[in-house]
Amino acid sequence: MDGHRARKGNASRRVWTLSTPSLTPVPTIDMTPVSVADVPALPDEAGPDGIDPATSTRIGSITYDRKEGGYNLEWESRDDFERWLTHEQQALGIEIRRSKTRNSQAQDICLTCETFRCTRNRIGGTKPYEKKTTRERKIASKRIEGGCPCYVQIKTYPHTEIVLGKYEFTHSHETGKNNLKYIRIRVSTRDLIEDWVRYGVTDQEIVSDPLFDRF
Repeated sequence: MDGHRARKGNASRRVWTLSTPSLTPVPTIDMTPVSVADVPALPDEAGPDGIDPATSTRIGSITYDRKEGGYNLEWESRDDFERWLTHEQQALGIEIRRSKTRNSQAQDICLTCETFRCTRNRIGGTKPYEKKTTRERKIASKRIEGGCPCYVQIKTYPHTEIVLGKYEFTHSHETGKNNLKYIRIRVSTRDLIEDWVRYGVTDQEIVSDPLFDRF
C-alpha cells in the first residue's frame, strides 16, 4: 500500500487547460430590397429578351444590313418603295413582280425578306399548259434562255417603317420600246398606250402589234 502511494506521489501531475478561441466578428447582411433599376442591364446579344432591334448588330438586323448586308437602298415606307418600283418599271419599259417572300425566324430583329424579279426571267414553278386552239401564237414567249439577272430584294423590320433594299438593274434583253410587248402591267389600256407613245411607238405600230388584240 505504501509503495502504491509512493508511486502515485511521484507521478507527474498534468493539467489540461482549454484555451478560449478568438471569435471573428460575423459580417452583417443588408436585407434591403434591391430595386430593378439598380440591376445592370444585360448586353444586347445576351439573349432574345434583351434585344433592341434599333441598335442590334446581329446578322439580319437593320444595322447589320446597312453596313454588311449590301442593302444600299432605303425607303421611308412600303408605299414609297411601291411608288419607286412603279416608276422604275415605267421608266425602263420593264415589268418586275414579286417571286418569293420569306418570313424571318428572328422576328425580334427582322420581319420579312421579299424578292422581285424581271418577268423575262422564269418566276415560280412550271405550270402545265393545254393548248385550247389550233391558232398559231403570234407573240413570242417573254421567257428568255438563261433568264434575266435583274432583281430587287427588300427587307422590313419590327421597330420601323423603313424598308431596305438591294437592286441588280442589269438585264439580259432589250428594255424600253422593244420590251413593251412583253409587259402585262395591271394598268388600263389608256395608260399602257400612253407609255408606248412616250417611248416613240407610232399609232400604226400600236394597233398592228399582236399584244393590242387582247384589249
